[in-house]
Amino acid sequence: MDSKNLKRIIYTGLFAALTCVSILILHIPVGNGIVHVGDAIIYLGAIILPFPYGIIAGGIGGSLSDLLDGYAIYAMPTLIIKSINALCFYVPLKAHSKIISARTIIAVIVSSFVTIIGYYFVAVILFGGFVTQLPNLLSNAVQASGSFVVFVILGLAFDRAGLKKRIKL
Repeated sequence: MDSKNLKRIIYTGLFAALTCVSILILHIPVGNGIVHVGDAIIYLGAIILPFPYGIIAGGIGGSLSDLLDGYAIYAMPTLIIKSINALCFYVPLKAHSKIISARTIIAVIVSSFVTIIGYYFVAVILFGGFVTQLPNLLSNAVQASGSFVVFVILGLAFDRAGLKKRIKL
């Protein structure tokens, strides 16, 4: 294994761990799930890590937090949803020169809809009732909004520090 692949694997593990810890520590239980800002870390990982490493980090970090926090029933849906969240940053496949740009803001918005709609349908499948699960739309919209704000704050700070240019993956 060459040093470039090793570095990518290490950063993938780092972002998976940061995602997991940010969800475990910075969350509020709501209804059937939690509201957290872990998606902000998934977004950063997807921008910094090359394809498919950001997808792997987001999916593993999110689903591992479900397993460790007693929400094992959500682990597989989270693996899928968080992987798709990260995938939003790779379509169309073009490298991001900065963390905060028009393209990344659009990716966050699309990713937010994936989270909101994805977990709504997971709740409908697991607990039933299209109408009774409507409050999940609101709690997931709050989560997506909070992650958006944290992402922008961290992204602007990282752009100012030139972090994206310093990490060569």
